[in-house]
Amino acid sequence: MDKETSIKSALSILQDRFVTRSSSDQVPDEWVYSTCGYCAVGCGLYIGVKDGKAVAVEGNPDSPVNRGHLCVKGLYEWKVLDHPERATTPMIRKNGELVPASWEEALSLLTEKIKANLEQVGPEAVGIYHTGQFLLEEYYALGKLAKGVIGTPNIDSNTRLCMSAAVQGYIRSFGTDGPPGCYDDLDQAEVLLIFGANPAEMHPQLWQRILNHREREGCTIIVADPRLTLPAEVADLHLALRPGSNVALLNSLMYVIFKEDLLDLDYIRNSTFGFEELRQTVLAYPPEIGESLTGVPAEKIVEAARIFGRAKTATTLFCQGVNQSMSATDTVTLISSLHLITGKIGKPGCAPFSLTGQSSAMSNREVGGNTYLPGYRNPANPKHRQEVAEFWGIDSQVLPTQVQDIMSMFKAIEQGKLNFLWTMGTNPAVSLPDQGYVRELLDKVFLVVQDVYYPMETAKYADIFLPAAQWGEKTGTVTNSERRVNLACKAVEPPGEGKSDFEIIQAVAKRLGAEPLFSWRNTEEAFQEWQCLSQGRPNDMSGMSYAQIEREQGMVWPCTNGEPDGIIQAKRLYTEGRFNTAPEISQAYGAFNHPAGRAKLWGIPYQEPPEIPDAQFPFWLNTGRIIEQYHTRTKTKRVAELDISAPEGFVEINPEDAQKLRIQDDEKIRLTSRRGWIIVSAHIKNSVSPGQIFVPFHFGDLDPSEAHLKQAANHLTLNWVDPLSKQPIFKVASCRIDKIVKLT
Repeated sequence: MDKETSIKSALSILQDRFVTRSSSDQVPDEWVYSTCGYCAVGCGLYIGVKDGKAVAVEGNPDSPVNRGHLCVKGLYEWKVLDHPERATTPMIRKNGELVPASWEEALSLLTEKIKANLEQVGPEAVGIYHTGQFLLEEYYALGKLAKGVIGTPNIDSNTRLCMSAAVQGYIRSFGTDGPPGCYDDLDQAEVLLIFGANPAEMHPQLWQRILNHREREGCTIIVADPRLTLPAEVADLHLALRPGSNVALLNSLMYVIFKEDLLDLDYIRNSTFGFEELRQTVLAYPPEIGESLTGVPAEKIVEAARIFGRAKTATTLFCQGVNQSMSATDTVTLISSLHLITGKIGKPGCAPFSLTGQSSAMSNREVGGNTYLPGYRNPANPKHRQEVAEFWGIDSQVLPTQVQDIMSMFKAIEQGKLNFLWTMGTNPAVSLPDQGYVRELLDKVFLVVQDVYYPMETAKYADIFLPAAQWGEKTGTVTNSERRVNLACKAVEPPGEGKSDFEIIQAVAKRLGAEPLFSWRNTEEAFQEWQCLSQGRPNDMSGMSYAQIEREQGMVWPCTNGEPDGIIQAKRLYTEGRFNTAPEISQAYGAFNHPAGRAKLWGIPYQEPPEIPDAQFPFWLNTGRIIEQYHTRTKTKRVAELDISAPEGFVEINPEDAQKLRIQDDEKIRLTSRRGWIIVSAHIKNSVSPGQIFVPFHFGDLDPSEAHLKQAANHLTLNWVDPLSKQPIFKVASCRIDKIVKLT
């Protein structure tokens, strides 16, 4: 099949799989405005309600994000709301079993445990680990509770597993977090470099835009990915790099940019700092060295660099193949440097653009739900701490100066320093690396689990379980990957005694004696309070309101009420070539030692991954996602239309390797790493190169009591984090494949 036929075929598949609108046999009484609760594309939709129950979903034709189209998960999203396994009542563990309890009993026990740890040990004994799917207002309330009331340095979210490298990379280059571009750049770029991302399965509506742009304008697509994904199949150029070699590839690409004088010297002189450091580093990576480190032929490296460097406009899309791989923060930094030295930033069709995996992960970053303080403030900066403390009416000494990541929290549990862990809307008994280690410590700590379904894997270790409302059962805002803030509205009531996470946080604050700080009557009042803290900051939302957000189908930040000119929104960042690197603005720990307002160029050498294949474990292990499932399947395994096509874990193996090992398609095989093992079905296909395998991480152990049903991919992955972002590495490890003589 030639390239044009492949692209048309891919576009046809998208039309069939992702554009069809979904409804049940019931005709809704009303349609409620909302935003999809899965990935952070932020598709607009309406929830159809009949007799108080959700019965349908329709794509919003007026949404500038998705123009009425929805992917296969969005089509059936209404089905996650009404399910027999929805959690409906609080539970407390008594005599080894979780038994129903009242909210009063459960919350009293929870707050007693927090108070006891604060009095006997201190705030470092309390930990909170939450989600990427809360409302912005819930993140704001939780950050205020954790940092401003409890004062704990232990607050993190599972966005640490997805986006923390993108955050730190942006901060290193530009001074603060925030994707510089917008979705319109995908429609306008002459070249699209898709680096470590698979938008066809992870962000389908963006992939549809890319293909439509390719069909209309003939844009060039370059894909850098170890796997032969659908984007790689239809790309004009596929750079099939070796796992963990992102930095080497980027340095070699920039070597060609330097040698062939494809630089924007005016932009470099006026808007950047560190050029000589970068130049000296990349000159050690000619394409021949790049080939030896990455496996990508030197001529392909040269071709890709020339295409990118000679283009008038280019946008780079990156996701977990960057953020969860070796040298993740360094890779994000170098992607930004590639755009800076070619002047491809701050104008239409030009951006280093991070794709986000969860619906409101951006909101979490904006309002200080984990590492930073609200408004992209740095907790180590006394001025930033004082601003937040004065606004909240608290002593700035309560605020932690630095926040611990989740794997550091587990280390503290192991050392007996952290005694209480509260998880919310996340499933660490599937999602975290080195599951043997993680589950042992979940069993050791006093654990509160707050979630929407029961049973779920982490609840097995819970001492208290709290039933929460979810998407469609509460109202608030979410920010998508292009900084567009939109409304996710309540369509139905949560089942049983379920409460919104916002209400639960308020109830705990009241019992801790902090009710005056959390006296909002609804989420809109919490949003208005946050707006005041955002004013004048890089992610200013002061010009927004719930009503106007809905009228405009979402509003992008920075958004100010610039009287007399009215509301001003910035579709793109850094359009004037000025950056947020002044110490009074920056999120960076320690002021940049260079002129404020300039982006920083970094020279970064390649580092080998901490584990590579050897004689005992000869295969590269790569983990990732598939379109039918979402994260740890807490929602999607309960939607039959999604689960039926991918109900169990599997491993993709190259036909050459399968033949050598005498493995048949769909045969059950054992994968073993230095951390553990799983048993999954073999899928023999050319999507992976010889010597590499791919395992989706969505699947928990189907039945922990049955060894042959052990299939959580994170039994295999490394307990190793990026030194800058503290993001675990999921994309690079080694393992072996064993045939099974007999299932036990």
